[in-house]
Amino acid sequence: MAYISEYPPAHNDTYVKSTSNYTTYYPYLSTNPAASLTGGIGGSWLTANVTSQRFHIDLGSSKVITRVYYENAHDSGSSTDAGIKEFTFWGTDNAAAFAELTYATDTNWTQLSMGAAQFDIHISADQADPKYITASNITAYRYYAFKIVNNWGNASQLSVRRITLQSGGAQAGNQVVNLSDYGIF
Repeated sequence: MAYISEYPPAHNDTYVKSTSNYTTYYPYLSTNPAASLTGGIGGSWLTANVTSQRFHIDLGSSKVITRVYYENAHDSGSSTDAGIKEFTFWGTDNAAAFAELTYATDTNWTQLSMGAAQFDIHISADQADPKYITASNITAYRYYAFKIVNNWGNASQLSVRRITLQSGGAQAGNQVVNLSDYGIF
């Protein structure tokens, strides 16, 4: 089975939230598949707080997320050190938990096991650099959260170009396998 990209019902601050953002660089810009993956940072979430950030996504209904597709931060191929580095991934069906953006508050959230605990730094080029991390998740949640620990060393900003939650894939024990990676689909 192939992976299916799951999006919030709308790309706005009702469905995608973060602890903070800088001026017009809203978190929902990073969930919008229509935003450009190249050029300036206009279609990215960006904050001046480089540590301890939450990034929440409301899918509108409960879905089993088994993989995260991301394009880490870059500004026309530079400033790649602003991208997300270490993180944890969480799920819940509790609306109050989704609305709470205090970094240290994990009430009613379940931490999900991921295939990696950090995002790769974007290559130093003005081009797409798709990356994927699998989640060992079998529970459907409506709300998902990234608790972002830090970035790749930029002292003034933290950013991500694209985050897309995905469902599907073939289950092999607790590991998600994309059969298309092996030429089966």
